[in-house]
Amino acid sequence: MDKNNSPILFVAEKLQLEDVLNEHSYQEQFDKLAHYLDHLIATDFNKLISILYRVDVSETKARAALAAEADKFSPGQTLAKLLIERESEKIKFRELYKRK
Repeated sequence: MDKNNSPILFVAEKLQLEDVLNEHSYQEQFDKLAHYLDHLIATDFNKLISILYRVDVSETKARAALAAEADKFSPGQTLAKLLIERESEKIKFRELYKRK
């Protein structure tokens, strides 16, 4: 997937996260996004819920993923994966319907 079609960059642009956009490697971008989400969990949970809503990740799905991955990943990492997965789905749908 090229840089212009990168799900993590779409998420970062939607959330206006310049720190994520300025990183060069996927892992650095992911880590910055996860750190930001961990920060929101601790300081502004309502904003986090708003982000999940905006990217179209259900709160139910997020809670289930957080419970299932609690011993493996930080909450921010789990939520970052969900946001990226959802954005990937959107990209695939756009490409599919653009071709038709």
